[in-house]
Amino acid sequence: MKKISIVLITFTVMLFAACAKKNSGTAKSKVVPVTYTTDVMPLLQAKCSPCHIPSKGGKKASFETYESAKKYGNDILARVQLNPTDRGFMPMRHDKLAEAEITIIKNWNEQGLLEK
Repeated sequence: MKKISIVLITFTVMLFAACAKKNSGTAKSKVVPVTYTTDVMPLLQAKCSPCHIPSKGGKKASFETYESAKKYGNDILARVQLNPTDRGFMPMRHDKLAEAEITIIKNWNEQGLLEK
């Protein structure tokens, strides 16, 4: 009887330990999608205007609509990550974007250039 009790206690402890490990791993942080409409468009309007916003008089590649900005998603990211002294750095003649702003563009690219 004593052996059966020890086996049952051991089994119960192992079962609880296994359940506790599984539950702790399920609380993953939720990934919030980055979209053109909500996140990227306001950033582009604030930092890339008027040059890339035709309605404001810009004559460079347009970032004003989702379709036009999507074409340049990778290029936008590459240029804002450059150092201000590098050729092709954007935003031209302005300070480098803050890391949080660059992260928005990076996440937009990594998540598939979502519109909404």
